[in-house]
Amino acid sequence: MCGLFGMFDTRGLYSGKERAQIVHALACESEVRGTDATGIAYNVQGQMQIKKRAVKASKLKFKIPEGSRAVVGHTRMSTQGTELFNFNNHPFYGRAGMQKFVLAHNGVIHNDEV
Repeated sequence: MCGLFGMFDTRGLYSGKERAQIVHALACESEVRGTDATGIAYNVQGQMQIKKRAVKASKLKFKIPEGSRAVVGHTRMSTQGTELFNFNNHPFYGRAGMQKFVLAHNGVIHNDEV
């Protein structure tokens, strides 16, 4: 299936460049779980950002802004839908009422055509 990874730097001990290096290492380790696409999500200045592409993690350059202390990521093995349509790649934006969030999962969703 896919790989999930992430990091929390709650104390702000690392620079954006150091966070990017850590996230890149985590993503590359997760590559054994999927090489079809890679994506990350982070929050900076109150805005969620998602960066994703249909490439394996070792080929993706990660940039994490200084103000972002939490990053979640996903490496994808395509099981449903093509990775060439970037909308299919993780993470995704979501909303519950007025609350926004990002989501990545590991598995196949069978009831997605509602």
